[in-house]
Amino acid sequence: MNRERLSLDALLYRIFDFEVRIPGPLRAPYRGAVFILGMALGLRGKILIVATLGALVFLVGPWRGLLLSIQLTLIAMTAGALAGMIYGLLHPLARAGDFGVWLRWALSIYGYLAGLTLLSPQGPFSVSDPVFHPIAGVFSALGALGMVLTDDRGAGRLSPRRFRMLQNKVLLRAAPRRMWAAMRSKQWKYEARRTALEREAARTPAAAKALKRMLLDLQTDLLQIRRAVARVAAEPGLPPDELADLDAWIDRVERQLTPLHPES
Repeated sequence: MNRERLSLDALLYRIFDFEVRIPGPLRAPYRGAVFILGMALGLRGKILIVATLGALVFLVGPWRGLLLSIQLTLIAMTAGALAGMIYGLLHPLARAGDFGVWLRWALSIYGYLAGLTLLSPQGPFSVSDPVFHPIAGVFSALGALGMVLTDDRGAGRLSPRRFRMLQNKVLLRAAPRRMWAAMRSKQWKYEARRTALEREAARTPAAAKALKRMLLDLQTDLLQIRRAVARVAAEPGLPPDELADLDAWIDRVERQLTPLHPES
């Protein structure tokens, strides 16, 4: 049973990691489409899937329940692709502070809800219903607010994508290799930012605080990826040279942080 569970998780990891092999403009829609599959990761996720499928089978029968679950999954993936496309197109908003991040998430969530409604003609709502838009607007606004409040990375991070996978705890487990690839691609930006702040830190206390905050955030990100790679049994893992690079980066950040601590 455990072997089957791990095999399914390994297949899901490969699906998530495939994002790095497709053209950049298609990555956000792809990520949105496969987002729903993250619910199947881990034992609790599989229990949720089995319980949902069991409820559908109980309500409409075995074959109709199975077909309905497949249909709902495809609808959710299509709506997720639409939301991912909206999220990708609105990436300039990530540079506008917390309000820009909130607005980006709100519009993406609204697109997801609209996509679900349009693709579910027998659902409880229709986009032509006057009540749909205020309800979807409230859910989108609150959901986006939750994403902003639970995002501990701050609005002024170096990556315009704001390391989107870290904004969801399920997908944090799902894609440590993809997160590491994203961080490696932005490493030069971190180094340029760190060098600039180090020059400013000798003259202004604000730059010293910004440098320490940036290094602490970077350390947190690297350690999260390191723990995720180590603890997920089904994850194929990093090649030895990349794992060595990750460990070396963690050690380097630790050395850079040492002179910034008050007690040093």
